[in-house]
Formats: sequence, structure tokens, C-alpha cells
Amino acid sequence: MRFFVFAIAALLLLGCSEPTERIETKLEAFLQDDLQFNVAEFLHGSGDRSALLDTPYYRIKDFRLFEGAKAEIYSAYAEVDFFMYKDIRLHEKRKYRYDAHYRHWDRYFKKLYFGGDSLQ
Repeated sequence: MRFFVFAIAALLLLGCSEPTERIETKLEAFLQDDLQFNVAEFLHGSGDRSALLDTPYYRIKDFRLFEGAKAEIYSAYAEVDFFMYKDIRLHEKRKYRYDAHYRHWDRYFKKLYFGGDSLQ
């Protein structure tokens, strides 16, 4: 009887968690949407395509998966820098968290910073 209870509990626990690959894939899709929205919003406001990089991009600066008690609400965290501007050394930092209950990414911080990409 104990084995049966343990097996049911294990199946429930495994069924509630989401594979890391799926969380990362959802993040990539969310970041692509954010990048496209940023570019479209800039073009709508200024209409000056020449101020943008030929290929705007983002770089994931920090990505963490949480376990245990920390993962009850949010199971992952990402900090991402978006680079869009050609002549201005300015980027936008955004922070995201993955809601374990609703299984989606949530943006909770965005701020502009002076400075270019540290990897270029």
C-alpha cells in the first residue's frame, strides 16, 4: 500500500513540473516578441529606420532555474539586454520570471541604461 501511495505521489509531482527545455523555448519566443514590439514601437514613434541597427538583437545576461520552496511561485528568472540603436550607446534591460502555476513568462522590470554591449 505504501508503494502505491508513493507511486501516485511521484506521478503527481512529475506531472506538475515542466521540462527545462520547454521553459527555455518559451523564453526565446517571448524575447523575440518583445524585440519585434520594441522595434515596431520605435518605428511608430519616430519613423526613422536609419537610427536602428541593421539587425536589432538581445542578449541573455542571466538565466536561473529555481528548485524547492523558491520554485513554488516562480520557477525561473532571466535578465536580458536589448540592443536596437545604431549611434546611441543605449540599451534596455528587462527582467523576466516564469510563473510555475500559469506556465508563462512575466516581464516585471524594464529600464534604459547608457552603455553598449559588453561582448562586442
